[in-house]
Amino acid sequence: MPGTFSDSWRLTKISFRLIFEDSALLVFPLVAGLSAIAVLVLFALGTFFLAPLLLIGGSLTTSYEVVGVALFLVAYFSTTFITVYATAALIGAATLKLEGQQPTTSDGWRFARANLTRLFIWSLIAATVGLLIQLISARIKGAAGMIIGGIAGATWAIATYFVIPVIVYEKHSPWQSLGRSAKMFLNTFGRTLVTNIVLALILAAGIVAAVVLGVFGLFLAFSGSATLGLILIVTALGVGVLVALIGASAEGVLRAALYRYATTGKIDPDLLPQAYRTSVRGPLQ
Repeated sequence: MPGTFSDSWRLTKISFRLIFEDSALLVFPLVAGLSAIAVLVLFALGTFFLAPLLLIGGSLTTSYEVVGVALFLVAYFSTTFITVYATAALIGAATLKLEGQQPTTSDGWRFARANLTRLFIWSLIAATVGLLIQLISARIKGAAGMIIGGIAGATWAIATYFVIPVIVYEKHSPWQSLGRSAKMFLNTFGRTLVTNIVLALILAAGIVAAVVLGVFGLFLAFSGSATLGLILIVTALGVGVLVALIGASAEGVLRAALYRYATTGKIDPDLLPQAYRTSVRGPLQ
């Protein structure tokens, strides 16, 4: 266990170091986030402008409800696909970085584009399962629904953790990749779990700092120091966005590094802490 914590902490530091060395890795979650926002805005506008057209006799028709559901499903799938596609691009660029190369954002997008069909199919599966989990959770009232939804969501997240790297590197179908991903997670359970917990704690600290800064800014704004308060609020928002971008990038780099570790038992020596050099694991079968 001590070795697991030590390795996880060092791997987390490597991931952050790669991001700070190459800020291009931040581009992928930024594009994904902006694209998802654009999709949601288009969904809202579509719903808004369709309402008057389908309003008959003072009540909304069934057609409006059908169109609304269809727009929601399109928006839901689109945001899922954007996330999957950007994650694949980030993993591709991060892997090149781990290999000692200097990838550009174009290299990452090219990597994702080469696996477009499988990523598209996986997005359909992921969006469908995610929606079913939410629907089942919503149908069950009270705390039971929340618990069932939480357990189902956590189980799905664990089983699918390595799906994207498996799809793009091993060229398996999405369903085959799901089984392979679950097996890989179980075989690297300690390091994968602890590394993600460490990352979550670091990001939580950043978010808390942004919230505290924003609350203090609001206090100043309402107590007579409007200019200083506004500056602190804007700064807090900037810190929050930056933490979110770094967190998304770090998660992608970690996933790439853990996949490399799971399949080869090592990371390149120039980036690898000494602990990995002296105690590596063999490739998973």
